[in-house]
Amino acid sequence: AHDEQIRDKETKNIGEKPSRMGGYFTTLKEKTLNETFPFVKAKLHSGKKKTLDYVSSLYYSKRAPIEKYGEECEDIEKIWDGFVDAFVGTLHAQGGAGCASRAPCFSDGDDGKGGGTKEIETRNRRTARERVVTIGDLHGDLEQTKRAFRACHLTNSNDKWIGGKTTVVQVGDQLDRGPDEVAVMYFLERVAEEAERSGGELVRILGNHETLNIAGRFRYAQREGCADFTRWRDRQKIGMELKKMCFGSEKQMERRYRKKKQTNWCAYETGEKRHEKLPSWIREDDVHSINRWKAVCPGGEFTKRFFAGKNVAERVGSTLFVHAGVLEHHALYGLENINKDIREWASNAENPRGVPPSHVQSDQSIVWARDYAHTEEERCDCAKLSRALHFLPGVERVVVGHTIQKGGGGATAACDGKVLRVDVGMSRGCGGNTSEGVEILNDGEKITRMVDGQGRQPMTGVESRFQPIL
Repeated sequence: AHDEQIRDKETKNIGEKPSRMGGYFTTLKEKTLNETFPFVKAKLHSGKKKTLDYVSSLYYSKRAPIEKYGEECEDIEKIWDGFVDAFVGTLHAQGGAGCASRAPCFSDGDDGKGGGTKEIETRNRRTARERVVTIGDLHGDLEQTKRAFRACHLTNSNDKWIGGKTTVVQVGDQLDRGPDEVAVMYFLERVAEEAERSGGELVRILGNHETLNIAGRFRYAQREGCADFTRWRDRQKIGMELKKMCFGSEKQMERRYRKKKQTNWCAYETGEKRHEKLPSWIREDDVHSINRWKAVCPGGEFTKRFFAGKNVAERVGSTLFVHAGVLEHHALYGLENINKDIREWASNAENPRGVPPSHVQSDQSIVWARDYAHTEEERCDCAKLSRALHFLPGVERVVVGHTIQKGGGGATAACDGKVLRVDVGMSRGCGGNTSEGVEILNDGEKITRMVDGQGRQPMTGVESRFQPIL
């Protein structure tokens, strides 16, 4: 009888006679909606109100959302920082294998003079290693950089570290002459982290193009390279906006990082008024150069992350690595003192337009000298190298970049094997020659070239010591 009444009622309402089951389910649907809809509506309204309150707090609250909604954001706080850094870093790295999971540079508790996290090497000596690989100038060419690392069996086809306990020394000039400067720096940082996890190491030293940029001299930078620093700044801003969703305003974030003695790797400028006044040679309408300078000037966020903790001279066993050349007066002053002076200058945000130290200025400085790097024998002054080595006990050979080895023969040796010259002009901005590196086994027992697509090859100047390694 109940079903008959329902059918009659529905027939009147919709003009047709439904089935018995149709009437039953229609009633059930109406009953369910009548009982549950007010409850669901109330829940939705409550959720919407909470969401609006949360969003409003990003703009109007004096407290950061992480503080106002502490319990609700507790789990997010633990992962949000790292997620945003990884997201932004992967954009900088142009995708691929991504970026480092942590940034090996200064923390807010550092004094900017070489202290800080484990990654910063204030010493310039390392004991001898079984396998050392050195790679020359990269000059903003990401693809050629990756090819060099693969050729030396340091990374696989996915650009992940496979070098085991190998120590790699890249002899500087990562910047200028190419369009991928930012991506190259993030690539090196990520590979360094992976190498450390495997017991290996990637040591990066400063060349004349890094010191030129820190000093605000961009005459070797490509227009596309300068534009890349504008993109770097924009991506950093994206990261800052994402972090604001949880940590509040930039001032609130700054207090939070300082309290936790951490560094905000999405920061894009110091905020100091002294950085607002540009060097006289940078035009006020040159946006890309302005953004580049604010990133790489002494104490700038890019410099703090990638350059301020690096040296211009590194020693592994009996091999000394410098960018251009070591001379007698460098050895007498002390390589550790030169490293210290340059680190202090690069990290000094108090004087971003200050005069660079003399160690990076003249053609006789450690990042500019070419005295024994020329391929023409008559221009290669081995006597100067011998005098310098006399004041560097235990050093048997010096590895340099800076001067492209012409003739298409790749890296060369000279002065009876006392100097290895590894700048082969692999960047497209320097000729686009075949990527390669030099392998030093057992502290100089065997020295060979490792060439992209060709494997191990003999090195001019050390042929008698070359033995094929299968």
